[in-house]
Amino acid sequence: MNDKVLNMTMPSELYEKLQEEAKKKSISLAALVRMICSEYLDK
Repeated sequence: MNDKVLNMTMPSELYEKLQEEAKKKSISLAALVRMICSEYLDK
C-alpha cells in the first residue's frame, strides 16, 4: 500500500538526469525513484 510520502532536495544536475531517464522510460519521476530504490535494496 502506498501510504508514505518522501520530500527531498537534490542537486539540479541530478534532478535533470533523473527526469531525462524517466522520460526515456515513459514513466514518472516518482516511479523511476521507486524503481531505483527497490533495485538498490534488493541487491
